[in-house]
This record gives sequence, C-alpha cells and structure tokens, in this order.
Amino acid sequence: MKQKYSITVADMELNIISDASPDEVENIVGMLDRRMRDINLKSPRCTKNEAAILCALAYCSERMAMQEAFKKVEKDAFRFSAENEKLKKTIETLQEEVDNLRKDASVMRSILDHAAAANAPAKEEKPKYVPKPFNKKAEEEPQISVFEESATAAEAIAEAAPEKEAPVVVEEKTSQKSTSKNRVGAMFDFLTFSDV
Repeated sequence: MKQKYSITVADMELNIISDASPDEVENIVGMLDRRMRDINLKSPRCTKNEAAILCALAYCSERMAMQEAFKKVEKDAFRFSAENEKLKKTIETLQEEVDNLRKDASVMRSILDHAAAANAPAKEEKPKYVPKPFNKKAEEEPQISVFEESATAAEAIAEAAPEKEAPVVVEEKTSQKSTSKNRVGAMFDFLTFSDV
C-alpha cells in the first residue's frame, strides 16, 4: 500500500509516495544523504542538483554491476543445478547397482553355506589319520653316546650304535711318506696332508 513520506536529503525537504515500509525509506534516505554529503565534501563547488545527479549515476552503475553479477550467479546456479541432477541420477544408478550386488552376495553366501553344509558329513565320514605309537623300548632306554677328546671318529661311531657291529676302518698305506706326516686333530684323523 502506497504511503506518503516527507524526507530530508542534503538539507532539502521532499515529499514522496512509496510502497516501502518506513524503516526501508529511512535506510534509503540515510544512504542517499551520506553519499551526497561525501560528494559535496570532495568537490565543494558542486551544487546540490549536480550532487544528486552524481549520486544517482553512482547508484545506477552499482545496480548494473550487481545485475551482471546476479546474471552470472544465476547461470552458475542453473549449471550447477543441471550437474546436481546428473549426479543425483548417477547416485541412484549406483545405489541400484550396490543393491543388486548385495543381493548377489547374499545369494552366493547362501549357496556357499548350503555347499558347506552338504560337504560337512562327507568330511566327517573320511577316516582320520592316526599316527602309529612309538617303540616303547626306544622311549624307555634312550641311547646316549659320549664323546671324548681323544676319541677318534671311528670310535665315536662305534659308541653311538652299540647294538650293531662296529664298522672296521681299514687304513691302507698308499706310501711310506703318508704315515710319517703329522695328523691334525681327532676330527680329521682320516685326512693327512698328502690327501689334501
């Protein structure tokens, strides 16, 4: 509803008719008054009419810039809404695929469970491996061989297995020189320097 207002801008009293509320009219009048006073402070030779025209030009240029920015934002919003719709459709198709995969997985799980249940009695029917018991004599009487530092390898082998006949080591004399050379340690009694 249109109302009549009396306003004062740059010490000029004006009567206007507007649809705006009194608070909106006061805000607009305050902005216009400050802008005209700023113009008069920057150029004191400027008249009030010229200041009003300059103020109107400034507001018009700001309005045009805002309209261009609004158009750009509106285009971006339209583009983003189109992309948003595409993404919503993609999400719906992906959700359907996930649901189908979950159904397939549940079917596969049930098939595997049935197969496992069918194979369970067959596994129970198979004879289990039962290891043979050890010889009690071997458990009761472990045979331990004791090695002495002076014992030769042939004597150590003979002491390790007393139940069997001790192997006889026959040393053949290849030459007279091999017997005259020194032997190194009990572990190497079969090897001589000539053999190496």
